[in-house]
Amino acid sequence: MKPRWLSLCLPLLLACGLAAAAQSLAPVSDRKKVIEEARHSYYSLRAAGLDEFRATIKPNWEQVLKSQGVSDPAQLQAALKLLNGLHFTMLQDKDGKVTITHHADIEPPNEQARKGFEDIYSGIDQAVSGFFATWSLFMLTPPLPAVASEYQLEDLGSQYRVSYKEGSSDIVTVMGKDLIVREIKVTAPEFTSIVRPHVAQTAKGFVLAGYMGDYTPKSGPGVVHLEIKIEHTPVHGMQLPLNLIADTTLDGAPTHIELAFSEHEVKNH
Repeated sequence: MKPRWLSLCLPLLLACGLAAAAQSLAPVSDRKKVIEEARHSYYSLRAAGLDEFRATIKPNWEQVLKSQGVSDPAQLQAALKLLNGLHFTMLQDKDGKVTITHHADIEPPNEQARKGFEDIYSGIDQAVSGFFATWSLFMLTPPLPAVASEYQLEDLGSQYRVSYKEGSSDIVTVMGKDLIVREIKVTAPEFTSIVRPHVAQTAKGFVLAGYMGDYTPKSGPGVVHLEIKIEHTPVHGMQLPLNLIADTTLDGAPTHIELAFSEHEVKNH
């Protein structure tokens, strides 16, 4: 049986938006000052010296099985023995690319089991890659355009709206006057994606503590809603993921995901 959550993995590419009210474009000098101050308000692993990191990933298999209706103690323990024999590690390289590797303690006993293993490997790969697509935009570098790049900054009174393009996508970011990003929206030819982050204040800047996200394809199925909670841990003074809890719906079907990260290794530049 393939757990439903294993197919829930799509990179929520970020960016932000709000419908316009009365707007005033900030002068170039003020615009650059606001963006520069906002970027400095966010924690950045690249600025802290991180080049790449790797970690072991451990899904909460018991929770997955129970969510799929497995309640018989003997069946549960047999399944856990098999699933706990699957091991996953991840590497995020200097370019931000995430690679997941895996191995099993035992060879699958038959073709059905082999297919089940492959489904799990694929699901974990997609789920982790999807999470880091969003996480990286807040944690590797600040979630705002470069100060000297092309963008518009509008003062809406109680908040700012930053608009710019990346390739064929239109990106709109809304942040408060406290420089905390409230929403990021990307409108691409194939989809619309919205992320509403929750950040934690630290001595070194805002750290992503979770987010709500919506992904809507321009056509067909695949509508996703996410509610993510993230716990970080210091590793050689750098904030890296420790636990991930995600409540999701895919075309209305709810699931719950829990992943633990451990045995972190970092490489600095």
